[in-house]
Amino acid sequence: MKQERKQMNRRKFLKKAGGTIIGAALTTVGLDSTVKAVSAGEEPDDLDKYDFLIPRVQYAHEKKEVDRWNVRPGGDANLLRELSYVIRCRVKPIRGVNDWQPQWAVEGQLNTVVTFDEPEEIKKYPFLFMTGENHYKFNSRQKNNLKEYISRGGFLLMDDCVVGSGGDFFYKSSYEILEEVFGTGAVKRIPLQHEIFHNVYDLGDTGLPYMERQNIIFLPGMRRPKQVGLPYMHGQNHGARGVFIDDRLAVFLSSTDIHCGWCDSHGFEFGKQNYEKAIQMGINIIMYAISH
Repeated sequence: MKQERKQMNRRKFLKKAGGTIIGAALTTVGLDSTVKAVSAGEEPDDLDKYDFLIPRVQYAHEKKEVDRWNVRPGGDANLLRELSYVIRCRVKPIRGVNDWQPQWAVEGQLNTVVTFDEPEEIKKYPFLFMTGENHYKFNSRQKNNLKEYISRGGFLLMDDCVVGSGGDFFYKSSYEILEEVFGTGAVKRIPLQHEIFHNVYDLGDTGLPYMERQNIIFLPGMRRPKQVGLPYMHGQNHGARGVFIDDRLAVFLSSTDIHCGWCDSHGFEFGKQNYEKAIQMGINIIMYAISH
């Protein structure tokens, strides 16, 4: 009972103090650019205007003709919108997107884009997001910058996007890179008791939501079910895994397509409940990242 009360109090606190926590986290990681910009007479940038952004990590797939790090910006937009409702913080909105469309983001349809080739740029942000569906590799410079970013207090969310008959290629590549950077055995299963599953929303005994396509739906007045959805949308459920720096969870690795879940605000692909769970997981991850 005491544990349940403690979790509930924490959820209320995080919701009530969300904007304050985000602002404090930005300053802690070195994002006190508002004061610097004003004192230097510079034009304020996005880091001055907003409490939270979702930077996407751009990287190269092994298949050079494939460029899918920028998939489905509508998912980012939905999560930012829902976060602003729950935490009452200023987020940078994403315009010109709607759930699953467009498939690939063009300029201006992501909050910001970074790479692990730019250490001075990525260290501005306490939270980075990376997704994809194919194998990829990092060179030694990118691995070193990843390690430095995480060691300085940054947080990285990596979520596999599995489409068609593909496999969990992004997940496997991410797993291998993390073990190369942080050492064999560094990627560990995140226990269901961990606060990332219980801080703002209590995700109970299931933890990480699993996105699996809903094949048919019944609409009012329909005599027969209607086939809906994108072909073969599904996650690969390996459970939540991550890299810990001492007691701090610094990398969250998912193979269940929670980003695809964020795209599905009408519940046509995975069902409304799965959309809600995916959003809740995203908010929990963000609030954990910026409060630790």
